[in-house]
Amino acid sequence: MIHASPRNPAAASTAAATMPPKPDLRHAFGRFPTGIAVVTMLDGEGMPYGATINSFVSVSMAPPMISWNVVRGSLAHSTVSQARRFVINVLAKDQRSLAQKMTGPVTERFTDVQYRPSEWGLPVIDGTLAAFECNVHSMVTAGDHDIVLGIIDNFEHREGRPLVYWQGAYATAAQYDTQG
Repeated sequence: MIHASPRNPAAASTAAATMPPKPDLRHAFGRFPTGIAVVTMLDGEGMPYGATINSFVSVSMAPPMISWNVVRGSLAHSTVSQARRFVINVLAKDQRSLAQKMTGPVTERFTDVQYRPSEWGLPVIDGTLAAFECNVHSMVTAGDHDIVLGIIDNFEHREGRPLVYWQGAYATAAQYDTQG
């Protein structure tokens, strides 16, 4: 089934009223696989804070910039708004339990998690495929979320396969045949 919205901006309120139910829209979004990352930073008391995200994306090479989305009014939103610095830790296929842990109780998210401090003391999680240490460039309002744009100050990476999210569940990326 195709759900269409009008192209006329004046009809946007009509489109919102005729949009499919949220579960249908969520299922449609779920057809696009995304990588899984954990954003880490320090809270107002200097304690490590982390949250699992699947909205990380590269934005620009010059300047080097990334983005991720955060729900306005959430603890993650207030923490990044205050901290203004963060690390994006791109998870490897064997880090599913870490992704799940970073969605649990805040006080337990870093229990038994191996990490080291970045140059600015931010948590860089061990074993990730890549880590990007960033300054907040800006936060752009987009619906019920803000898009966090970050300027990359430092980064590191290694070989490996990523953890992905597809159709509402964690998965691993398939090996693609480059010969045919």
